[in-house]
Amino acid sequence: MEQFFWRDLEDQQGQWAGLSIEVNRPRQGKPPLHLLSGNNCRLKLMLNDTPLLWATIATSYYGAWLVRNPQPVQLDLLPVPAISSADVEHHAHLPPEQRIKAWSRYFITQLMAHQADFLYPGHWVARPMLPIARGHRGERLSGWYFSTQEEVSCHLPQWSARGAGILDNVQPSPAKWLDWDLGPVIGLHTVDLLAGRLKWWRKKAREGSLPPILLWYVGGMCSYVIIDGHYRLQAALAENVQPAFIVLSSTETKPVKLSVDAQQRVLSSLMLQSEKNPGFDVRTLNQALINTFDDRPDHWPGTHTWAGIASDQEWRDEVTRFLEDQGATDDLEDILGRCQRWEE
Repeated sequence: MEQFFWRDLEDQQGQWAGLSIEVNRPRQGKPPLHLLSGNNCRLKLMLNDTPLLWATIATSYYGAWLVRNPQPVQLDLLPVPAISSADVEHHAHLPPEQRIKAWSRYFITQLMAHQADFLYPGHWVARPMLPIARGHRGERLSGWYFSTQEEVSCHLPQWSARGAGILDNVQPSPAKWLDWDLGPVIGLHTVDLLAGRLKWWRKKAREGSLPPILLWYVGGMCSYVIIDGHYRLQAALAENVQPAFIVLSSTETKPVKLSVDAQQRVLSSLMLQSEKNPGFDVRTLNQALINTFDDRPDHWPGTHTWAGIASDQEWRDEVTRFLEDQGATDDLEDILGRCQRWEE
């Protein structure tokens, strides 16, 4: 029997920070969208039997090479059904701090209802990654920066991305160097600039009611994959409007071991300072106590992979054939050799 449980996550100040999702069901076969791994740091993202991308980590561990096999969108295989106009209007009337919370719940509910097997058994966290820095007028990515809410304890996954890390989904390059400092955002299918939905989403972007883009953090590539929102992202790019993201990641919870002696020393020190200084800031005192006695578990992100790449040679042969067919072999030697690109 499949069971899904989710609850709200809060930071130390009691502010909403995301969703915690528990998936309790027997482990079955691979979901339609799944990640395969092999030796020599080789990866392959599959949609059933179709490879969507190949990736390999550079030997320097500063980035990775990506080879994309962009597919036309297949509506019957999308993890989240198309968002209705009524859903957009309902969320648009919510205050900004409530809107991202409601959209997070919406996406998790939709995944549970329509593509539950994407959420393989275990613990997941969904966190908003919101625009932080605003670029100057006319800038179209260079000034964009997105980040999760900062926390003192950092017990939840922390995500960030820059506009320069958003990959082109209109005319995607077959081979691409992924600079991990940029927080790459990778699309899984191409975007048609003449599609009617793009025109509609551009209107919503101008109105300020564009729903967030749902991302899946893939640990092996230190990158985000778009699960839902390719056209919404393109609409934001076209209108020069920074979108919001919701990052979904599987995590492992690890208990925090606190030292009772250290807690007592901190408590005694704070009480002594408070007695000596009647004007001691209460907020500072409370925050120090929260930090000292915070025993919430840490959430470490990871991505489950299946050992489905038979050998390094098989991966090399597939990538070579694909790039040769695309006439895009300029970076092939560096890709196969896991060489870092020093200049982009």
